[in-house]
Amino acid sequence: MNLLKGKQYLQHNLQQHYEEIKAFKKKKDFINSPFYTQHKDQIDKVINGLEWDNTIANELPKDELRIVSWNIERGKKLDAIISYFKENPALSKADVILAIECDNGMGRTNNRNVAKELAEALGMNYCFVPSYLVLGKGAMGETDHTTQNTTALHGTAILSKYPIKTAKSVSVPPVKEVFHSSEKRLGCKKGIVVQLQVGDKSLAIGAIHIDMSSNAKDRAIQLNAILTALTKANIQLIGGDFNCHTFNVRKKGELLFQLINKFFTVGFRGAIEHYMTPELKFDKPIFDALLKQNFDFETYNDRKKGTLYFDINDLLHNDKAKKFVPGFLLTILERKLRPWNGCVPLKIDWLAGKGGQVSKAQTVEKPTINGELLSDHNPIYIDLKI
Repeated sequence: MNLLKGKQYLQHNLQQHYEEIKAFKKKKDFINSPFYTQHKDQIDKVINGLEWDNTIANELPKDELRIVSWNIERGKKLDAIISYFKENPALSKADVILAIECDNGMGRTNNRNVAKELAEALGMNYCFVPSYLVLGKGAMGETDHTTQNTTALHGTAILSKYPIKTAKSVSVPPVKEVFHSSEKRLGCKKGIVVQLQVGDKSLAIGAIHIDMSSNAKDRAIQLNAILTALTKANIQLIGGDFNCHTFNVRKKGELLFQLINKFFTVGFRGAIEHYMTPELKFDKPIFDALLKQNFDFETYNDRKKGTLYFDINDLLHNDKAKKFVPGFLLTILERKLRPWNGCVPLKIDWLAGKGGQVSKAQTVEKPTINGELLSDHNPIYIDLKI
């Protein structure tokens, strides 16, 4: 665990080499190259480092904390997100924020340091852990810009009105080699674990963005890595984007098999219902991992509202969806989803914990400012009695 004193920012001079690194077709060739030998220490320091500003002093004890988890979709609409946190009656009371999908020096988000700017605007401490050094413009659907990356980092952050005593970057077992993906990157998926002290109570909090290209077993293994890394404390809590969408989207063949299996085991309507109850069958391993550690997820979540929407109207025009889902299946789905007007909710963002008592668990549906949707995910929050 790192003791967080003052401020520390992640900086490097690798920008001039991004194209040279991208020219390597295979990761093993890059690792064995003279270039990697020369720059290895700097690369490792960046992608395995931590960034923080822990200069906000607030020792005022509280009996109840509001904890928010929100996948803010890179921070593409950061100014509006900041305004929403300030103006929304629920989010404006946040004491701790688990900020999932934060860019730091990415051209797709105008090279802004998302976690830093969000924390400064809200008057909070923060710690950011990068998962990847991103060598290109971004993922599919994010490359229609001409802004070059600077720091080129993407990861997860935890913000707190209270001082962050310690923090740790936690690597989780990878499900694919991202150097060989369409969005070429260095690094691996990481979560973050911090410890806070509020009055006489210690809190250990973990945040994770589980890999989308995973199966149920993979997702459970990644979550368990964060659970295991949590420090001992009066209250332990974990949250983030669990990506428990009940599918394995790594390969088209596996996806097709799952669709057929669902059709014969639970039927189409049953499969739709399981989007909101992934713990019952298709993503049971994740929730078994939580229960094994005596973590409560039922009272920590609003079970009536989804946190992401499967909208066939968007998917029909989405190149990324077409990459994973055969065209004929999209046509069938369009017809089958007409009773839901083509749009169904999924519960993939979660909070879970032990040692505290939840008095309220809510979902903020479709956060918008002036009719503009701020993220593809809904924020969730709890009021935690400590």
